[in-house]
Amino acid sequence: MGRLFWKFFLTFWLALLMAGIGVGTAVWLRHNAWQGTETVKHTIDVRHAASFVAVADNAIRHGGVAGLRNFLEAMRDAPFPPVYAVDDQDRELLQRSVAPEVLQQARTLFLQAAYPEAIRRVSTEDGHRYLLFVPLPEHGFADRPPHMPGEEADAGFAPPPPDGYFSRPPQPPRVPPSPLLPILVGTFASLIFSAALAWYFAKPIRSLRNAFTALAQGDLDTRVGSSMGKRRDELSDLGQNFDHMAGQIHNLVHAQQRLLHDVSHELRSPLARIQAAIGLAQQQPEKIMAMMERIERESQRISDLVGELLMLSRLEAGVSGSESHDFDIGGLLDDIVENARFEAEQYGVVIRYDGIEETVVKGRSELLHRAIENVLRNALQHCKKGGEVAVIVRFDTGKRRLQVAVYDQGPGVAESDLSAIFEPFFRSGDRGKADSIGLGLAIAYRAIEAHAGRIQASNRPQGGLRIEINIPFTE
Repeated sequence: MGRLFWKFFLTFWLALLMAGIGVGTAVWLRHNAWQGTETVKHTIDVRHAASFVAVADNAIRHGGVAGLRNFLEAMRDAPFPPVYAVDDQDRELLQRSVAPEVLQQARTLFLQAAYPEAIRRVSTEDGHRYLLFVPLPEHGFADRPPHMPGEEADAGFAPPPPDGYFSRPPQPPRVPPSPLLPILVGTFASLIFSAALAWYFAKPIRSLRNAFTALAQGDLDTRVGSSMGKRRDELSDLGQNFDHMAGQIHNLVHAQQRLLHDVSHELRSPLARIQAAIGLAQQQPEKIMAMMERIERESQRISDLVGELLMLSRLEAGVSGSESHDFDIGGLLDDIVENARFEAEQYGVVIRYDGIEETVVKGRSELLHRAIENVLRNALQHCKKGGEVAVIVRFDTGKRRLQVAVYDQGPGVAESDLSAIFEPFFRSGDRGKADSIGLGLAIAYRAIEAHAGRIQASNRPQGGLRIEINIPFTE
C-alpha cells in the first residue's frame, strides 16, 4: 500500500467516523430525552391519579354537573390518566365507553372501600349519583373483576396498596442501553468502506506509476487501459492520455530508428562509390579525371543529403531558420516554375502553369519556396517522358487562402502508399531515380504544416499523381 492509499484511507475514515459519531450522538441524546419525558409522565400518572378524582369531586360539589363536565373535557386533551364519571344507569358523563368488567371492578372496589382516595361516589342536588374513578392497576384494577363482598379473594387480583402508597417517590428511570455497541459497529463499517474507497482510487494511480516506470526503462509497449477496467472517470481519462502518449513516443522512437537506418543506407552507397572511384584512379591513372568527377558528384550527393537532413530536423523541431515577413506569393511561384523548366527539359517534360497575379502575404518565403519546389521536382522526376506537369494556383482573397495543385502523368502511387509518401526516405515502386534522396516530400509536408496548411496526395483517374496544397495566411 502506497502513501496515497493511506492518505485517502485516513481522510475518508476520519470523515465517516466524525459524521457517524455526530449523528449517533444526536440520536442517542434525543432518545434519552424522549425516554426521560415518558418516565416523568408515568411518574405523574401514578402519584397524582387520586388527586384528579378529588378535583373532580370538588368540581361537582361546587359547580354541579356542568362544572364536572367542564373539568372532564379539559382533562381529555391533557397528558394525564382519564377520570370517568358513571351514574347509576351505567352512563358515562362524556358518553365515553367503559367496559362492563371495568365498571364492575370500580363498584366492587368502592364497596370494599379499598381505595377511598381514588374511587369516590358523589351526589348532586337533583338526586343523581356519579361514581368517580381512574382505572389504573395501582388503584386495584386487574384484568378480571375483583371479588364481591363476602367472596373469597382470588390471588390473581391486585390487593389494596399499603398505607402511604400515594406519597411514595417515583421509581428511578430505566437505564438506557450503552451506545458503545453501535459506535463499535459504525467504526468497523467505516473502516471497511474507507479501505475500499481508498483502494478504488489508489489502484489506478499505482498502475500509472508502474507504467511510467516501465516506459522510462524503455518498454514502449506499456499500456494501462486494460488495468482501468470499466471505470469512467478522470483517472480513466488519464490512463487513456497515457496510452496515447506512449503510442506517440513509440512511433517517434521507431521513426527515429528507421530514419537512422535509412540515413546509414543512403550514406553507404555514395561512400562505396567514392571508395570504388579512388581504387580505380589508383589502378588506372589515365582515368583519374573521370574518377575525380565521379568523386565530386558523390560528394555533392552526400552534401545534399546532409543539407536535407538538417532542414528536416529543423522543421521537426519547429525551428525554420527564418522569420515571417511580407512577400509576393505570385512572384515566388513564378520563379519556382521558371527554374523548374530547365530541369523539365532534361526529362523531356512540359510544364503547364496557371498562376496568379501579384499577391502580398505574410509568411516564411524560403520555407514555402523549398516546399513547393520539392513537390514540383518530384512530379518532374516521375512524369513520363514527353508528358506534361500541370501547376494550377488559386488564391481566395476573402479567406486569404492559397491553393496549389500539381498534376503529373507518371505511374502514380499504390493506394496503400499514399499516406506514406510524405515520410522520410520513402520511395515508390520506381527505385531507378538516382537523383531522388527521398526527403523532398517529407520536407514539403513539414514546411506546409509549419504554416498551418495541409498537403495531400491522390491518384488521378487518367493516371499520374495529384498533390494539393492549401495554406491559410493571416493579414
